[in-house]
Amino acid sequence: MEYKNTEKKDYKSSFEVSLDQNSIAKVIDQKITEKQPTFEIAGFRKGKVPINIIKSKIGPQVENEVLNEEISKNISEISEKEKIESLIQPDVQFKDSYNFSLSFFLKPEIKIDDLKTSEIEKISAEVTDKDIDEFREKVRREYYSLESIEVSDDSSVIDFEILNFEEEQKKIFSQKEVRIDLNTKTEEETFLDLKKVLLKIKNKSEFSMTTKGIKIDCIIKDINKKIFPKTDDELIKVLKMDTIKDLNNKITEKLNEDVNYLQKEFFIEDLLKVLSEKKKIDIHQEVVDLELKRKYQVDTSTLKDEHKERVDNLKKLTSDNIQKDFIFSELVKYLDVKVDQKELQEHVQKYYGDKIDQRTAETAYGTLLRNKIADHSMKTFKIKETKLSLEDMMKKGSHNHESSTHSH
Repeated sequence: MEYKNTEKKDYKSSFEVSLDQNSIAKVIDQKITEKQPTFEIAGFRKGKVPINIIKSKIGPQVENEVLNEEISKNISEISEKEKIESLIQPDVQFKDSYNFSLSFFLKPEIKIDDLKTSEIEKISAEVTDKDIDEFREKVRREYYSLESIEVSDDSSVIDFEILNFEEEQKKIFSQKEVRIDLNTKTEEETFLDLKKVLLKIKNKSEFSMTTKGIKIDCIIKDINKKIFPKTDDELIKVLKMDTIKDLNNKITEKLNEDVNYLQKEFFIEDLLKVLSEKKKIDIHQEVVDLELKRKYQVDTSTLKDEHKERVDNLKKLTSDNIQKDFIFSELVKYLDVKVDQKELQEHVQKYYGDKIDQRTAETAYGTLLRNKIADHSMKTFKIKETKLSLEDMMKKGSHNHESSTHSH
């Protein structure tokens, strides 16, 4: 690799980079050769396919993989050699497969030590007997048995079979046997159409209806009413537990876990908000515009006047998020927070089970990192204690989640 610095500003450093084609070609050839013993194609025995044929089949794919690895490795090398930390993911613009321009957007300087007197809100809630009783009642409403009845009402669970289950009907229903709970809270069109027809219908009867322009002919297989456990003894029998005390202990453990999670989430949110306001960072417009293009596919250079207000809101949100992400990364360094492999595996095992994908692993890592930042920060910054009821804490959590969803 060869590179040269082409632009240096107070917020940005750019380079022209040329990859070594000969060394990359050797890596590509080596990877293709490594695949030969297991490569299969019609007309050749396994492991006997000529290299040139393998190259014609998978050469472009292997080249792509190798180039991506090399580019990533070279960006890291340049960053390390030039002692650059980028505020956001570096911008890469390709001239061809082996030549590209690279721009780092430099992190501003910030001293967390100067912000330690900031007062951060720490919200807590105590799990009461009333909370446990209310949660146990929710559990009771979730665990029920079904009893067959003759005529449906608005809380029935109905099983029916679609008699004309063909290509048209498959656009709406994934299988010919369907179960529907008439007590479901939804405004989905097909459900509402079905509910009109199925209310007060007799068991084992046939019906026809049209939904979303598609006709379905059906027969009722069974109509059921839900039978809920009436007593705590019935409930623990359904849950296969020994005593109501065991159930209450499980509920208490679950609610305390929820409180602990929300407390840390609220604390991190307030920490980043307070520190961002106290140490306002000037985020260059080029950085904001690049992130807008990456995250929202918004190109400010082609912006129409009627979209200006929406885009201005997105710009502010993006700038705020960049600042918070930057402060978070500085807190990780300042507090020297690390997540080791063992605790990550234990967390994954507890909450996700054995089979997880890369995205789930990253989510688990992020959760553990945030928890550690919260724990360390509670001992570092000034604390303002706020006590809420469990209900109010849950409402606040729900409201914060909705605000986050709407803003994104």
